[in-house]
Amino acid sequence: MSPTCVTRTLSCRDEEASGGGIRVHEGAAGGIGPLVGRQRELGCLKRIRAAAADGNAIQVAEVVGESGIGKSRLLDEFGAAAARDGWTVLTGRASESDRGSRFGVFVDVLGDHFASLDPIEPWRLRLGIRALLEKLAPGRGLVLMLDDLHWGDDASLELLGHLVCHPPRIPLVLAVAYRPSLAPGRLTAVLAQAARQGRTNRVELGPLDAEAVAEFLGPDVSTRRCQVLHEASGGCPFYLAALAQVPEEQLRTELLAAPPPDGARSGDAVVSVKAVPAVVRASMQAEMADLPEGVRVVAQAAAVAGDLFEPDVVAAIAGMNRQDTDRAVDELVARDLIRPKGSGRFGYWLPMMRAAAYASGGGGWLIRAHARAWAALEERGASVFRRVHHAERCARTGDERAIAVLVDAARMTATRAPAQAVRWLSLALDLLPDKGEDDERRLELLADMATFLGMCGRLEPARDALHEVVRLLPRDAVAQRVHAVGFCATVEHLLGRHAEASGLLLAELHQLPEHHGDGGADVDDMITALKLKLATASLLCADFAQAHTWAGAARRAVGGAGDRLLSVAAASVLALSDYAVADIPAAQRNCDRAAELVDGLTDGELARQLDTVVWLGWAEQCLERHGAARRHLEHGLSLCRATGQHHLMTYLVVGLASTLLGQGRLREAADTVAEACESGQPVHGPALRAAALAMRCRIATFTGDTDQAVRWGEEACQLAGPADDWLSVLASAFFAHARLMAGDPQGCVSILADAGGGAELPMIPEPARPGWFDVLTTAALALGDSRDGEQWATRAETAAARLGLAGSTAFARLARARVHYATGDTVGAADAARGAAGTFRQVGDPFDEGCAWLLAGTATAGTGSRAEALRELERAHALFVQCQATGQRHHAAREMRRLGRRVPKGVSGQRNPHNAVGAAALTRRETEIARWVMQGLTSRQIATKLFLSPRTVEHHIANIRAKVGVTTRAGIATALLTAEHAESTSA
Repeated sequence: MSPTCVTRTLSCRDEEASGGGIRVHEGAAGGIGPLVGRQRELGCLKRIRAAAADGNAIQVAEVVGESGIGKSRLLDEFGAAAARDGWTVLTGRASESDRGSRFGVFVDVLGDHFASLDPIEPWRLRLGIRALLEKLAPGRGLVLMLDDLHWGDDASLELLGHLVCHPPRIPLVLAVAYRPSLAPGRLTAVLAQAARQGRTNRVELGPLDAEAVAEFLGPDVSTRRCQVLHEASGGCPFYLAALAQVPEEQLRTELLAAPPPDGARSGDAVVSVKAVPAVVRASMQAEMADLPEGVRVVAQAAAVAGDLFEPDVVAAIAGMNRQDTDRAVDELVARDLIRPKGSGRFGYWLPMMRAAAYASGGGGWLIRAHARAWAALEERGASVFRRVHHAERCARTGDERAIAVLVDAARMTATRAPAQAVRWLSLALDLLPDKGEDDERRLELLADMATFLGMCGRLEPARDALHEVVRLLPRDAVAQRVHAVGFCATVEHLLGRHAEASGLLLAELHQLPEHHGDGGADVDDMITALKLKLATASLLCADFAQAHTWAGAARRAVGGAGDRLLSVAAASVLALSDYAVADIPAAQRNCDRAAELVDGLTDGELARQLDTVVWLGWAEQCLERHGAARRHLEHGLSLCRATGQHHLMTYLVVGLASTLLGQGRLREAADTVAEACESGQPVHGPALRAAALAMRCRIATFTGDTDQAVRWGEEACQLAGPADDWLSVLASAFFAHARLMAGDPQGCVSILADAGGGAELPMIPEPARPGWFDVLTTAALALGDSRDGEQWATRAETAAARLGLAGSTAFARLARARVHYATGDTVGAADAARGAAGTFRQVGDPFDEGCAWLLAGTATAGTGSRAEALRELERAHALFVQCQATGQRHHAAREMRRLGRRVPKGVSGQRNPHNAVGAAALTRRETEIARWVMQGLTSRQIATKLFLSPRTVEHHIANIRAKVGVTTRAGIATALLTAEHAESTSA
């Protein structure tokens, strides 16, 4: 049987050993999962048992906590451990129905044997109980566990007090579990007596923290769902286990994403009580029904008031005087339904109980209660967020006060909870009186609605709303029209409708007159903004020449003294357009200018033109400025999350992941994409999903997980559609490379040549072509076609010669080295591969440098220079270990073994530049996380601070432990402090 605790009732055959009907723990059984989040408490109970064994005396363990918190589960685990160690474990439980009986707890523990004792003469009963307990514990000692003792009858508690003062002559642990809010006075007195004798230890059970909830639910449950269930259950294991069965769509995740301040959430905001499993619903309804009438009304009023409430506001909602309300609040606190929250406020400790209290109010009463709440809060000058959910529950058409509150709340919350903003604004629009299509106020709110829909990822509704706004806006509202058209074009792009976006922008541009000179500056800026949008539309359509034309026109229109935000946007887009048409010197100049301007903007300014960071980061990544690209793209992602502009998330993630790949940071690239997919940010539409899958395909190809790479690549291509824009070309190219690495060179050539638009790959920017020509060279040679391989390599060299980019030159050299090797020229192959490796090192591209050294070592081995070949293969192997490129690392190891070098198969895949050891081997991210670990933060707290998933943080912590050679978090802190001390001493 599995080592988990159960209780069994012994049959008559067991009476000689233990007595009839006694409840004894066996210490093993199945059906219950491992204990989670209670290791500290279980350790405390074990220490109490050890103290009883050492002193041959009684020890009392108080296990206290509210209903469902896990007291019984902890006792079960403790009893199982004690039974396995040779202790006798007896269990009993009090019940509310037995409260009027005598000795109910001990009858439950001792069964038939209690009937043989004399309950009339107290002294005989006490002596008999002591003797019986001594008889039942022939082993190392006795653990007597009494659960739910808050329901214990007076006679049982009196007998318990006698055992505390006059215990059996055996090691005894008396473990009593109860709810402190319901503990009777006699139980309190017994425990106080034990405390005076120094025999009491108190173990308090609180809610599970977020990390324990994630462990409880298991690794297959998403971070987002863990967060939702943690808040909905209040960390209470009983409710958590039940809620884990609730379907995803019945949990109110959109409001939980960013709780509004000041206790502003409505009664069913976390989970509808109807969605709660029947056993939990029955428990909550029974608790509400047990309340006296006045107390129940106050409980309902408190649920209406909000997450936090003041008693005077609840009194106004309930329609009761303050004195009666205070008495009812005291009763609710005593029952532990609500708890003090500081600053004179109270709140339900369990959101589900608040939902149950809210649902128990009648529909008409709730409308009136919300109206009273709104009036009371307005009278007290409460914030918009505290008033808004009352307004949405009781407002009527044409109610201007309610409309104003809903609109203000929507605009204030849009950046952190756009879905909630959509809900409030939608209600405000419904409440507006109908004034026809000329209603400027309705048009303004509709424009806001479209923006918020786009921000929360509901792209199709956002597009429909924006088209309606553009239709209704008058021609002379130039600024509003350009803003609406520009954002509509962005949404069209996100939906993969690039032609529609370009058509919309062109139509609007043709409607604007060209203004020059006085009075036309504003219109000129609008024209420039549209030209920039057209430039990015052309880039996304892979029409690079047209993109360069539009970007150049926008840059000239801005000039040297134009609007700062337009200037930085124009410079960024033009830099990327220059790169796309292979004007590298111009691209470098404009990239320098754009970076200087971006770095001079405040976060507030940059957030207003955040897509600028996308184009600048992409340009820097393409121009092999990986450090600058990473800095700008990470900053852009931070602003994206902070301002709710989630529609730009995919572009930023693709750029950052590509940059990290270029730096050989494969694991960080994978984490970046995984975090974006797992973060709970709403990303809808096949184009965006295709982009994320394409990047996952690319990363898996580099790490060597080729089967997964092919699956992701195929799915990305299906979502992206025909290869007629940047995304579909990108997805197809990545898929082609995955097919090559999976052993399908013919599929690679077919897919890549078709997606690239033919043999010259015109759909791919010219500076990127040498790298893809190298892929095609490899595929051709794998097919045994050296002539095609020669042609692809020549194309790579021709393109690289025109560019002057080091990375392009390195790929051309690598392609030539492959041809030399395939045609038997091992000396030429080794020389060309060494040249490529040196150039890749200059660029800072360790993965491709490793590929070059791998080819160089293989070719050198063919010349008979074993020692030199091994040195080159060792360099390749070390680089692949650094990059965590498992597939290529195995390839290098095989080549080394062919030359007689032993290579351990368990070589660590941890990234370790320059073969550093200890703390010096940590990456920048690992060092950052290690410092938070030193400060005592949990994985989830670190994840929140760094915008990572807890799973990713755990992965980093595992890497840190491996690198510094420790097994615990405390060990990490010690290792870092030691390293810092050594460094300061040496300095």
